[in-house]
Amino acid sequence: MKRQALLLLAIAAMTQLAIANPQSVLASTWQEGYANANGIRIHYWRTGGDKPPLILLHGFSDDGLCWTTIARELTDRFDIIMPDARGHGLFDRHNKEDPADVQVEDLRGLIESLELKDPIVMGHSMGSSSAAWFAARYPSIPKAVILVDPRLVQRDPSESARRPSVDYQKSRAASILERNNMDYESLFDTQMKKFPHWGLTELHFRVISKQRHHPNTAYRDSSRQPSIEKSFAKIIRPTLILKADDPKELQAKNHAVASILSDGSLIHIEGAGHSVHRDRKDLFLEALNAFLNRL
Repeated sequence: MKRQALLLLAIAAMTQLAIANPQSVLASTWQEGYANANGIRIHYWRTGGDKPPLILLHGFSDDGLCWTTIARELTDRFDIIMPDARGHGLFDRHNKEDPADVQVEDLRGLIESLELKDPIVMGHSMGSSSAAWFAARYPSIPKAVILVDPRLVQRDPSESARRPSVDYQKSRAASILERNNMDYESLFDTQMKKFPHWGLTELHFRVISKQRHHPNTAYRDSSRQPSIEKSFAKIIRPTLILKADDPKELQAKNHAVASILSDGSLIHIEGAGHSVHRDRKDLFLEALNAFLNRL
């Protein structure tokens, strides 16, 4: 036990060096920047180069650099843009009054500000919801859409009724703030115990994202978003859905929803949980590259 504790401290000390300067663990050519879009300042990282643009939207409580290990695998073929969502990373704070479609309009503004042409848009979890809604509202802008473990089947009604309550939101905000205040070593240790197979880079950027995650995001009301079925009916671009290894009954329901897409395919990644790209990076990249190579 003592040896394990010393190892964790050594790992934390090594990765702690990158907190103030993420560039020290990223490729030297990657660029950090801000864009003024949708009335607010958006922080992003970009791999650069004269290549097709690929925008990666992160999930709730993560930030743009949580895509680092995937970006490394794709940067030889794509100019990858990894923005922080409102209330995440180094983005300006999330306001409780922000409308439900704010991330959709932030994305549109970012694309316009950076003058991106025919971007491929990929999102995980919360980011997948934004990507689908964006592709439905602005169907001609993205070249293709990739959704990583979006919720295709609605939650149990009892759970949905509880989530938007004031007490639930306050409790969630308190939990986020508590995690903000955890020291790096303790949070790293907690994450390593939960996800030992993810690797140090994934864990490092996950820890940093949790420390920067703003408690106001607990008040984000996703209940006003259009249903995934309504969004899918309006998406005209090629769409790939990479889902977790759900139970067989749920997989069948997922396929039924995905069939609404005019040009879509769904793959359940064996052995993967919600963080598909982290849990089974090998199978994730295999399916992703097969899709990208067809575009």
